[in-house]
Amino acid sequence: CDKYGSMAKHGERIHPSLRGIRYVIFPDNRWAQRWDFIMILVIIYFAFSVPYQLGISGGVTAVTSTGFFVFNVIANCIFAVDTFLSFFRAYRDNKGKLVYSLPSIRREYIRSGWFFINLLASFPSTVSWL
Repeated sequence: CDKYGSMAKHGERIHPSLRGIRYVIFPDNRWAQRWDFIMILVIIYFAFSVPYQLGISGGVTAVTSTGFFVFNVIANCIFAVDTFLSFFRAYRDNKGKLVYSLPSIRREYIRSGWFFINLLASFPSTVSWL
């Protein structure tokens, strides 16, 4: 166990700045980077499918095509998971300092306005066509 208790066992004291650190998702985490790539693909998909659904098919494709419907539901679930994960993602502040305090991450995520955008994005838009 180091002086900050990063390997602390149950009942041992942990340095206050490291509380909850095992739940923080750091920017250089390989899984976080893969997740970001998946999110880019989903956003590109929606950038093309939403105008198609609204303008060309008038929502008919979303209701009549099972594959299209299922993929949209999965994509909306991915957005919902991303909204949840964003409460645990470390970020760099204006000075370039890595912020990994969970309360600070959550507060900044809500204050930045991205929480509300992500919450809207996770709404199952396919259901509105039914």
